[in-house]
Amino acid sequence: MKKALLNWSIALGATLVTGGTCYFLANSFGADSFVFSWVLNFMLMAWYTLVVNLFAPKLDFNYFKAKKFERGGKIYEYLGIRFYRGLLERIGWEKLNNKAYPIRKDLAVLKARERNTRISELGHLVIAVIVFCTMLLVCDSLLEAKWLLVLNVLLNIYPIWLQRYTRPRYTRILAIVMRSKVR
Repeated sequence: MKKALLNWSIALGATLVTGGTCYFLANSFGADSFVFSWVLNFMLMAWYTLVVNLFAPKLDFNYFKAKKFERGGKIYEYLGIRFYRGLLERIGWEKLNNKAYPIRKDLAVLKARERNTRISELGHLVIAVIVFCTMLLVCDSLLEAKWLLVLNVLLNIYPIWLQRYTRPRYTRILAIVMRSKVR
């Protein structure tokens, strides 16, 4: 009970600090500025990381299962996901992920990597919705919303698609490894 209360208190405090900081930045730099849009996204990422680590949700919703139109990943390839993944590799983002969870034929690592696709996808989805709502609340035109919109697509929408593109591969590999362990 005490731990749950502490976790909720920390989450509430983090939410207030994140909201207050973003409000301050919007007033200081303008809600239409690149600085506000950039910091908003990264503040929300830090906030989400804290909250998800406090509560460790199961994330076993049907939402995370690949839909028929997603199988094979063709729709995401059409939307440029391979190019986006290449950009992440060039800037070193993949190296950071691979350090934390090196790719190897280990059931625990594979399960952790598959779960991380769910954690990441949900985080980017939550942040995308918050950024979109912020855009609707504080911007009077698409021109004012340009940085919020562009960064939301690059920092949230494409990462959601990347997780949805990648997770079925982990699921297939996990199924193969599980079958081979049963034999």
